[in-house]
Parts: sequence; C-alpha cells; structure tokens
Amino acid sequence: MQRGDRVRIEYIRPGKDVTYYEEEFFAQDEACLRTFKTLPEDISMRLSKALLEQNLIQQNQRVGMITKVYFFNEPFNLLEFRELDGTLLGHYSDIGEPTIQLSPTEVQMTDLYLDIWLMPDGRLLELDWDEFEEAIEKQIITPAQADLARSAMQRLVEEVARGTYPTNYIYHFNI
Repeated sequence: MQRGDRVRIEYIRPGKDVTYYEEEFFAQDEACLRTFKTLPEDISMRLSKALLEQNLIQQNQRVGMITKVYFFNEPFNLLEFRELDGTLLGHYSDIGEPTIQLSPTEVQMTDLYLDIWLMPDGRLLELDWDEFEEAIEKQIITPAQADLARSAMQRLVEEVARGTYPTNYIYHFNI
C-alpha cells in the first residue's frame, strides 16, 4: 500500500453495532498500522461538539485531523487529535484487544469500553468506567477481556505518570 490509499477499520464494541471507518494509509510495519485523516467539515463539527461536551477541548478549539496508530501486539490504539493548523488537542486511546489484520486493506479492533484522554498539559482522564462495569455485569465482555482492559488501563496510567505515554508509541516511519 502507498500513502493516501484507503484502509477500512472494522471497529467492534461488544454489545453494540459494528462501525466501519475509512482512513488514509500512512505506513505499516510488523508492530502497527498508522492512518491519517483530515476531517470533512460535518464530521469535524460533530466530533468537536462531542469532545467539547465532555470537556476534553475548549470552546475555541476544533478537531481538523486525526492520526491513528493501531497496534498488532498492544491492547490499545493511539489517536492524536489536532486542529487544522497542527495545534495538538490531545491523545486518546481505546483500550481493547490487539488489532487484527484481516486483509492488506482492512483491520479489526475490538474495543473493551475503557478509554483515556491525555490533555496537552499532561492531565489524564480515565473514561467510561461506568460503561465498562455495566458490560461486565451484563456479561457483554468476558472475564479475560475485563482483566485485559483493567491491566491495560493500569499500565497506561503508570506510563503517563512516568512520561512514556504517548511518546513510546508515536511511530516515525522511514518509508
């Protein structure tokens, strides 16, 4: 694949509908797939409004582009949100099962409900514990998936405290 080719992301959230995303291929190696997307106006407005409602961005900020890293051997992904001028808005990770390569142009990720948001100033927010606990209670996720999610959350929180997240996971490809 070459930069700009389309990649399809099959995003599974157990107990909910499967979502498909079309993203631009940036690079891939044995560790991960990296995609990039400049958001169309309507998606930018909708996403910015949702992030503002969760107090993740400020009133005057707007998401213009997202870089995503899907890891094949890590229990999370890494999303970097930026304004169109390149200003960093934050880093976000869905905690889930490692990404599976379905074909050269399609990958699959299963989200296990927990998420983190890291503000540019270093403040960390742990998100969706209520949904996670509900998914466990309703047996939507297995005990093994719940253990994976809890340990991944703990690890990422510790890595943020040490200053190694997201730095250790932002890949610079030589392609």
